[in-house]
Amino acid sequence: MRTREIHERNRKNFIEKTQKYFEFLVSDFGFEKPNHIIHDYSDKFEFENKKTNKKLIILNSYHPVDYGFEINLSDLKSGSEEMLHNVIKENQDVEQNYLESASELLKKGFGQRLRSI
Repeated sequence: MRTREIHERNRKNFIEKTQKYFEFLVSDFGFEKPNHIIHDYSDKFEFENKKTNKKLIILNSYHPVDYGFEINLSDLKSGSEEMLHNVIKENQDVEQNYLESASELLKKGFGQRLRSI
């Protein structure tokens, strides 16, 4: 399979599975529907919660010199940002199967922080 085809398959799977597995941020945690930003070699989903002044960024980079998948939490009041989880490209599969466990980690491991003001 050519590099471009693999990239497009990764992107398609990442978008579909991010929408599926991270929907709980909207339904359970009060974040707004995400803003999806597409670049040549990355996809970014930005979830914002105006009530708690938090922004959650789910990013996957596909370029050979980028790191891969990240979940970052920003405090919109203070401007601080923290990486909560990452998966380097070398540990990702084309199907993006790590997304389900990443969403569970976020929900169970950081749920209280996502809710707090």
